[in-house]
Amino acid sequence: MIYLNKLLWFNFKLINYIAVSKNINYKINNEEITFVIQGPILNDNNVTKKSCESIRKYFPGSQIILSTWKESNTINLEYDHKIENNDPGSPENYFLKKEIPNNINRQIISSYNGIKKVNTKFAVKMRSDMYFVSNKLLKLLEIVDTSKSNYSSKKIIIPSNMAINPDREYKLLFHPSDTFFAGLSKDIYELFDIPLMDNFTMRYFKDKDTDIINYLQISSRYTCEQYIFYSYLKKKISLYFKNAFDYSKENRVLHDKIFSNLFICIRNSKIGVNCYKHPMSYFSSTLYYAYSENEFNKINGENDFFDFERFVSNFIRLIKSIIFFLSKSFFYKIKNFFIKKI
Repeated sequence: MIYLNKLLWFNFKLINYIAVSKNINYKINNEEITFVIQGPILNDNNVTKKSCESIRKYFPGSQIILSTWKESNTINLEYDHKIENNDPGSPENYFLKKEIPNNINRQIISSYNGIKKVNTKFAVKMRSDMYFVSNKLLKLLEIVDTSKSNYSSKKIIIPSNMAINPDREYKLLFHPSDTFFAGLSKDIYELFDIPLMDNFTMRYFKDKDTDIINYLQISSRYTCEQYIFYSYLKKKISLYFKNAFDYSKENRVLHDKIFSNLFICIRNSKIGVNCYKHPMSYFSSTLYYAYSENEFNKINGENDFFDFERFVSNFIRLIKSIIFFLSKSFFYKIKNFFIKKI
């Protein structure tokens, strides 16, 4: 397993090096893109500082809008414009039995207020703990520019390995990742031009007596990702989605139709982006529940013979289980090393 991970890491780094070192002429210019970094300023280990620096490195000439909270420490950060929002707080926990805040309204406010200040053709919404390792996004934005969608002006780029695949362990519909969106500025703006989550929705499973199997043990009616996307879709089509676990045949058909028509679902390594807090790699667990590119392409009518991404993910999952069973301490040493490498 160690040799496999090292090989994958080496190939990933080599591809990134070639993409950056070659003088590639892209149809999309850096000056046409604004990066909206939203959320708290993470000064521990210079996380947000590194995020800004990665944009300057791979997209020189692009604008950076930092949309954060009032009185945040932004000294030594590289950005063009700063928006200081009033923090709406997080009055409820996200889970029923865990003290983790529900930050959905924080995300909506900081994303919306940042994106509405964008005046370039393209916009990228990203968390304040995300960073770039290449400029591959430029090529993908060329695809966006020529794409067609029934639910937005053009298609929107999201990481496939962060979007829930309802055919796997979690039967959740309308659940793209909310960490990263890239596309036309007006489309990303419209995505976050939605109402804040109200108290009834935020406390839905806490207050409501229901026989619904809440296997995520969430307090709110929808996951944060579902709430953003469902609120957006309601502006476009007639859709009734009762709660996070509403898995009707009609909604499943709509899910596939909308996802395939609206999103360009690409693995994060092909976008050239990753996250410090929740690293995306073959060794992380996200792909177990998310789409592989091959699985996403199937809902587009494509059917590749072999799904290498899923094969590697399942293989590493098996090896991880064996190592964890034999030695938990050794397992975490390997995990902490490789999760940052791929």
